[in-house]
Order: sequence, then structure tokens, then C-alpha cells
Amino acid sequence: MKSGKYAEKFPEEADLWKLMAEKTDLIAEAGFDYLWFPPANKGAGGIEDVGYGTYDLWDLGEFMQKGTIRTKYGTKEQLETAVKKLHDNGLKLIYDAVLNHRLGADEEETVTLKDNSQAEVWTKFNFPGRVDKYSSLKLNWNHFDGVDWNARTRRAGEFLFQYKEWDDSYEADYLMGADLDYDNQEIKDEVIRWGNWIIKEIGFDGFRLDASTHIGNEMIHDFIEKVSKSSEKDLIFIGEAWVNSPKSLMNYLDIVDHQNLKAFDFPLRQSFVEMMKGNLDMRWYGGRGLVNQSGYKNRAVTFVENHDTDHESTNRYGIETIVYRKMQAYTYILLRRDGIPTVFWKDYFNYGLKKEINNLITARKKFAYGEAYESETNDQKTYSYIRSGDQKHPGSGLVMMITQHENNQLIEKTINTGKADTLYYDFTANVRETVKTDSEGKGTFKVRGTAAEGYSVWVQMES
Repeated sequence: MKSGKYAEKFPEEADLWKLMAEKTDLIAEAGFDYLWFPPANKGAGGIEDVGYGTYDLWDLGEFMQKGTIRTKYGTKEQLETAVKKLHDNGLKLIYDAVLNHRLGADEEETVTLKDNSQAEVWTKFNFPGRVDKYSSLKLNWNHFDGVDWNARTRRAGEFLFQYKEWDDSYEADYLMGADLDYDNQEIKDEVIRWGNWIIKEIGFDGFRLDASTHIGNEMIHDFIEKVSKSSEKDLIFIGEAWVNSPKSLMNYLDIVDHQNLKAFDFPLRQSFVEMMKGNLDMRWYGGRGLVNQSGYKNRAVTFVENHDTDHESTNRYGIETIVYRKMQAYTYILLRRDGIPTVFWKDYFNYGLKKEINNLITARKKFAYGEAYESETNDQKTYSYIRSGDQKHPGSGLVMMITQHENNQLIEKTINTGKADTLYYDFTANVRETVKTDSEGKGTFKVRGTAAEGYSVWVQMES
């Protein structure tokens, strides 16, 4: 079901829903709260489609369509088994919703374009294998604004239909395929009804909204509003707004104007690219990204890598994969107070970082409490951050340090923890020493100047 060297190395992922069910205990015991599923619906590419070429949202691997019953990841029955087992272990589940476009139409139609010319376009979606189960709506050109292929002239481009306008989205509305027209109330109601079904009947607990800045802003707002109101769950909605400016990301959230919408912190990830290269000025690390902007801190979903940024090929689509100082980045997102940190499946299960990430998750759960502040000793190469701890979590509090140095020396910083005469040790074991603070709460904390071990989490010794 998978191709390429990655598939040969990890063949078990060909049946991803089964694999998720098998790993449920491991995922839950590690301390994760949410699990983000790839798109579970039938794609235009059938069994090879990773889900972003949406054909039928209602087909989760149940009907013979596009040459297969199952999707790339398994059958609907296997999906539901995984959902139940993960829920039984206390995990909440996020569905990757691809709502911008459709691909793989069943028939062509002749339409008039905005310039009054005629075009042959693939816009009729009959869903013959589903035979009206869940929904009787068949799609035609009226449900779309335009397409990227004119079969009459055999030309690619952006072909806007007559009497249509691209939806009012944050970025260019047209992205790919047959672009859904959310000014058409019929398709808008259909997609919202599908969202309710995914939550109520399939059991998911929220959505990652793919390419959300290319979907009409009003549709994003209404989808969140109506799906939220239809459920008693505290649902999560995360927009994929791929902009590297915190100001632009805040502007996007303001325009959609729904407090339940969160966003992936691409601006923060850009700082991880700079850190990977060793040219990040760490004096200002506490101000980078959406996660550090007042009023937006807990609307930021922080991450190091995801399916779009991690590729077998180097710099595919111009994206720089983080292959260096990755644990420094995970230390930043997992130990700081603000944001919702995300761990990439491949980093955890396939790239050999499970032990190190588990250690950081444990430190987060046990020690990352109380007030948060940065050390006055931060410089261009080394960043330190302090959590004071609180009374609800005895022994909590920490000193987190990350560095870009590669001198193989121990970098020392005098840091005030606020805890006098207290003995600390490095929870990561990258520095195998102890530190005792003085009567003012100051101590000389250390981090190793190497790319692989240039992160430390200092916590109190148990008495």
C-alpha cells in the first residue's frame, strides 16, 4: 500500500488503523492527550491516495469506489476499532479534514467560463458505490467555483465559472482540483452535516483543517460554530495556516473571528530551521512565533515536523526538513508554559527519538508548572527558561537550557531559580552532575555544547 524506501522500511504502516490500535497502550502510557489521524476518507487515487485528494468525504473505507473498498490506511471497520480502543485509553482524536476541493470526478460537464468561453470540466461526482448512504447529494459544477483543467483545450490553469467568484479566503482561494463554492448553501450545509457525523457517529474530538487559509473565512467560522454547538464535547479545531509571520497568523485568526480556532505555529517552526543552521539569535527566542504573542499564546499549536515538512528528498518544495538540533526544538515546545505541543509520529516511532521524547514528556507532566520566565543570562547561542513550580505538584519547577554551541564543552550559566539551597539534576542525563543553589536561589547550571546533546532539563532531586 506504500511505495518507496520509507514503505520498505516501515511496512506495518500499510495498515495504519490496525497499527494505531496495536500501539494504543504505548501511546497512552507515554502521556499523549490527542492523536491526529490522516484523512480517513476515500481519495481520488484510491488505495494509493494519502487522503488529500478528497473524492468522497462520507466513504471511510466502506464502499467500492475508485477501485477499492479500503482507503490507503484500512477499512471503516478497522478505523472504528482503533477509535474505540484509543478512546477507551483516554485519548482524544483529531480528524484531518480536507474541505477545500474535490478530485476524481466521475463525469465531465460542459460549462461556461467567466470569459464566456466553453470548457469541458471534471465536476460531476455521482458516488456510485455509496448508493446514497449517509447522503443523497450528487455534486456538479454548481457546487464549485472553478477547476484547474480544461479538457476541451487540454490546458491547465485557473478556470473560474460564469456567475461565480472565488470565495473570500485569507490567501488565494484557488488551490487545486475542483474548488468548492461555499457561497452555495447546499454544499455548505452538506459539509457541516458531515462534520457533525464525524464527531457524533464516528467519534472524533476535533479537526485539523487542511489548507484553511484557502477556504472561505465565513465557511471556516460557520463550520466551527455549528459543529461545536451540535456536540457536548469540548472540540478542538486547528487551522493549517502556512504563514511564517506571527502578525499575519494573528490577522488570519482575527478575520475568521472564532475563539475556538487554533493554528499551527509555522513562524515558530521557522525559528527551529534557523536554530538547525546555528544562526538563530537566542536572546529573542521568547518572542518568536504565535505562541509568544499576547492574547494568542494558547491558540498556538507548536510543532517541529509534520507530514508536509518532512520528506525523503532534500528541500522538497523548498521546505527545509529539520535534521539537526531537533531535540532542542522539542525541548522548547514541550517544556515551555504556552502552546499545545505536537510530536511527529515519524520522529517518535521511526526516527529513533522515542526514548528522548518520552523523557521530555515525563518532565513536562511532572515538573512543568508554575510561573514562567527567561533567564537574564540568555545570549546568542544559549537559551534558558525557568518554571517556578506550584504547590499542587510537589517538587515541580525546572530550568530548561538549549544551545547552538558545538565546542563539546559544558556551557555554564548562573540562573536564579527562586529556590534557595536546592539540589538539582539534569533529567535528560546529558549532563551527569548536580547543581545546588545558594541562599538566594542562584546556581551554576550547565548544558553540553553539542548538536546531539545540547539540551538539558534541570529538576529538583527527590528528598
